[in-house]
Amino acid sequence: MGNKPSSLRPKTLKELREFLSEEYTNDVIKTWYEEYKSSLTKGESSLTRDAFIKVYSNLFEGEASNFAAEVFRVFDSDGNGVVDFKEFMFGIYVSGCSMNEDMKLDWAFRMYDRNGDGFISKEEMTYMFKAIYRMTKPPSTHSTPEKLTDYFFECFDKNKDDQISDAEFIAEAKKNRLIVDMLEIDPCG
Repeated sequence: MGNKPSSLRPKTLKELREFLSEEYTNDVIKTWYEEYKSSLTKGESSLTRDAFIKVYSNLFEGEASNFAAEVFRVFDSDGNGVVDFKEFMFGIYVSGCSMNEDMKLDWAFRMYDRNGDGFISKEEMTYMFKAIYRMTKPPSTHSTPEKLTDYFFECFDKNKDDQISDAEFIAEAKKNRLIVDMLEIDPCG
């Protein structure tokens, strides 16, 4: 098994402990590492985009590849085309329910701001909502991704310039949790 990825190094474990909350014990991190390792193709030490999408998509009954590609984009914090274990753990941590609200909102903003220009357009938000609707049940109050986008722009786009800035997003998301909750996709529910 010479191609088997190396085990979790003590230095990596120590580095992860510096930013993860207490709920992520060494045993929990090691369990996540085993899950991560089992997702790797033989000889690889990081998840490629395609491997990440495949693993992520297997969690859902619906079609999740578009959403998974966006999650990969945000998890790949250094933009090198792969998600290493540290990026994976940070992504799991930041996108998780127990995360610091400001970090979670920043992560959510980056998910919706697909082109990274610092604003969310109606097209970007509609794309994300379509991806979410394809893999899960849509919220009962908004029958289409387009109607949900219109609702969010009414609430979030305070200056009515047809784009949502990070400041608008964060201020309104603190009042209206639905947009962040839409990203906390639970494959079991």
